[in-house]
Amino acid sequence: MHKTGLVILLLLALSTLSLGVSREYHYVNLLKTWTEAQTYCREKFVDLATIETVEDWARVGEMMKSADRLAWIGLYQGINSWRWSIDNTYLYGDGNTKFGERFVFVADNYQGKPQCVEIVGGTLNGRLCDVLKNSVCYDEPTNKYIAVTVPMTWLAAQSYCRVKYTDLTSMRNQREKEEIMSVIDQSHWWVDLSRDTWTWSDQRNSLLRMWAYGEPSGGYMEYCACTAVEGWADVNCDRKIPFICSGPVMKLFKVVLKVEGSVDLNDPPVLEAVLNYMEKHMRDHGIHQKFRLRWRKQPNGRIFNKGVAELYK
Repeated sequence: MHKTGLVILLLLALSTLSLGVSREYHYVNLLKTWTEAQTYCREKFVDLATIETVEDWARVGEMMKSADRLAWIGLYQGINSWRWSIDNTYLYGDGNTKFGERFVFVADNYQGKPQCVEIVGGTLNGRLCDVLKNSVCYDEPTNKYIAVTVPMTWLAAQSYCRVKYTDLTSMRNQREKEEIMSVIDQSHWWVDLSRDTWTWSDQRNSLLRMWAYGEPSGGYMEYCACTAVEGWADVNCDRKIPFICSGPVMKLFKVVLKVEGSVDLNDPPVLEAVLNYMEKHMRDHGIHQKFRLRWRKQPNGRIFNKGVAELYK
């Protein structure tokens, strides 16, 4: 690198110079079911589209203006998304024993909104989480079940139980059920189980929801999300429509170079040498995951303007 006459500055603080994150989106004008579209995107790109920010949604919205029809995105309702908060495990565990074979469990779609579980008369029911109910806490040190007779939403009850005891109570077997029933009456009581019904195909945790007016409607078998210009909707997963795939997530960084001597920073061999140096420098400083650096051209077609350039990671 000394032969190039360059001194690379600020590489140790490269992550602090991040200008943002950019995700590639690809509109695929093929008619496929949601599952078929997911398979296609995973084979050809990364996955069905995940939309994490308002900026992402703006880019997808612009794409949809020219499409003028519905298109699948990566949002869907997981059939096994019921989760115990006490140890963050799924309702069906290893799948060997269905929960419904042990207890009566009733759950409706509720238009795709988050649901929480109450116990009433020994039956577990899925309900909207913002209803005020009594709750049952579990105290692990004493192995006791505590009835809380102050009506709260499910989230408020969970917070209360976690502060005062261990958590809201689970109910995984007949013994636990009998002990819980011994401390409550026949009214409605929150227990530990809940689910946010919508999740992303690539398992990212984005909470962004850009539903169109009246959506999700929670119609029969409408467990997958598609998008139009005006927003998202839930539709039957077997419907065949185009779809949007996500490409690699790119991070944009600004790099400042100081020139010593007469060097053309836009000369291709110099650009390649700088990229090779930066890749080695990043790996030497603990960045070992798979990545590829490439330059971003400025509006005038050049890479560097007065020693400053932008690159994608």
